[in-house]
Amino acid sequence: TQFFSKISVCVFKMTNGEVKVGDKVHIKGSSTDFIQTIKSIQIESVDVKSARRGQLVGIKVEKLTKPGDKVFRIG
Repeated sequence: TQFFSKISVCVFKMTNGEVKVGDKVHIKGSSTDFIQTIKSIQIESVDVKSARRGQLVGIKVEKLTKPGDKVFRIG
């Protein structure tokens, strides 16, 4: 949904399943394509251990993301 470059945080809406700190995710878009392990998750600026369907989630990312990119949990 959004990317905050100063703090390298990607915000997206969970549409399916659950993600937890330590999960691997694949972030894919028209010019974005990388895999990383989730090191932190925030919901409304509060650190949480996991997030599930329907929640708006922020995760720290290692590379630039763009609106419209998709986030997929691996494994």
